[in-house]
Amino acid sequence: MALIFFNIGWMNKYNGIAGDSIERGGKYNQHSIGHEVCNFTNNKGTLYGYVQPVGESIKIEKLGASKQDDRIDGVTVVWTAGPESGGTVVVGWYREATVYRNLQRIKSPNKLQTENGVTYFRANASAENAVLLPVEQRELIIPRAVKGGIGQSNVWFAESKESRKLVEQVTALIDRKIFEPLPDVDQSKSIQEGNPRLVAHLRRERSAAIVKAKKAATLKATGRLCCEVCDFDFQETYGEIGEGFCEVHHLLPLSKSDGKTRTELKDLAVVCSNCHRVIHRTDPMLSISKMKEQISRSRG
Repeated sequence: MALIFFNIGWMNKYNGIAGDSIERGGKYNQHSIGHEVCNFTNNKGTLYGYVQPVGESIKIEKLGASKQDDRIDGVTVVWTAGPESGGTVVVGWYREATVYRNLQRIKSPNKLQTENGVTYFRANASAENAVLLPVEQRELIIPRAVKGGIGQSNVWFAESKESRKLVEQVTALIDRKIFEPLPDVDQSKSIQEGNPRLVAHLRRERSAAIVKAKKAATLKATGRLCCEVCDFDFQETYGEIGEGFCEVHHLLPLSKSDGKTRTELKDLAVVCSNCHRVIHRTDPMLSISKMKEQISRSRG
């Protein structure tokens, strides 16, 4: 599968600027409303996507085209953008898209495209082959300042061997097709406003393997599962039905991890449900020691 990444400004709907905004789109969007504002506007069954590359053309020969070709079909275009919380995440994609070497003009812009001054595009696809992720599901982080990451260009081919694992993750996300929302646990204002890094953080905390390993290590070392903040012990309070229960909290915020997902047991903490929820209500997220201090102050 030929695949290309296009990095654009951050929007909620990419269906016109009215009722939305475009953020963090680079120098171009600092003085002009980018053409990506209508990247998911349906024009008679077709979507017309725009990205601002370095230079005038896109090297589509890296996708399998010849140097004489002006276009290549059957490409998966992965759209990425930077949320307010930092980093770069996948926001959606076009499957079976056509990518053009040079800038193209939309022959018949619809009313919304005309109102937004959108007349050019770099790739197009059938609307039925496109997915725009809801804000709260934009959680797959694309590292930038690491080897195998996207770098500073808005057009990225992910062709190095260091990028293979990331491409596999993106492909798995696209092939999943059905997107389940995060269960209603630890819901906070940050999640409701669409903080993809926090959503990804919570998903990692719910990894069965992580939870099992941390519980086993803690029981072996201390003989009990008690909250590292307030010392609450579920088994001590609830008896048999509380045996073996606790929550596992990831200490390192994703904003500091730059997309690296390797987790060690020392990166985790055993916490009770109440402390866990309150930790995720804080921004920046409080450490275990700061939470202890908070409890001590509140108790006087």
